[in-house]
Amino acid sequence: MKDQLEDLIDAACDLYGNYSIYEVIDLVRSSAIERMMEMYGQEIEMEKVERYFSILDQICEWRDPAPL
Repeated sequence: MKDQLEDLIDAACDLYGNYSIYEVIDLVRSSAIERMMEMYGQEIEMEKVERYFSILDQICEWRDPAPL
């Protein structure tokens, strides 16, 4: 199972670099997009951003599992 988490982190890093996750993972989506635009420029690809957030959502599920 840990391998799956590492795969998700690698996939996110492949899209926006090693430190991008830590810059935005705890932000609400609108603030995260704003931060990404500051880091990567105004012309970020929204399709790529949506893939990125899909991966981050999966990482957050690992980090904060739903209560039983």
